[in-house]
Amino acid sequence: MTPIADSPRCFDPSYSLLGRAIRTWTSDRRRAEALFIVVITGLALVLLMTHYLGWALLKPVLASNPSWQLFFWAGQLASVVLLGALGLVGFRPAVAVRCTSAALELTQGARSHTVPYEDIDRVETISATTYHRHYRRYANTDVFVSVLEEEVLLLRTAEGPVVVALPDPEDREAVQAQIRTADVDVPEPVPQPQS
Repeated sequence: MTPIADSPRCFDPSYSLLGRAIRTWTSDRRRAEALFIVVITGLALVLLMTHYLGWALLKPVLASNPSWQLFFWAGQLASVVLLGALGLVGFRPAVAVRCTSAALELTQGARSHTVPYEDIDRVETISATTYHRHYRRYANTDVFVSVLEEEVLLLRTAEGPVVVALPDPEDREAVQAQIRTADVDVPEPVPQPQS
């Protein structure tokens, strides 16, 4: 049997066109997130200053030609909509978890990771707060999160922690049970001599 658990996609501005471009350019999840916040804030401030400066410089011309004001305000509105569409509208891809007989297969968008059961040292449920305060900060943490609930699964492996967020508690429990009961090759005990 191959149980499958899914977490649907969710709204996330850092997955907008601008956010994905920054993520591709930096190829570092944490750096891309910080750079996205700086760039989107800078673009919003530049847009705001441009609007004020445009009005201050063009006010005499627009006052003498009232029909041009419609074009001015339409241009300002279009620039705000364009910034919003390119920098704020994005969706984090859905997470799919598939339990095979030998490994746990995690997929999120174009990313995938296969974790053999024998490589999992421990599986536990941690709070989303612990994830944000501790595990999310490290570059070696492999994150598969879309919809974030109060608890997430933490898989401890030799390569580093793997965090999987499943919104349904029954799905989390089913994945944990599958990992704990997986058939891992355990060496046969050495027979002891009979006395």
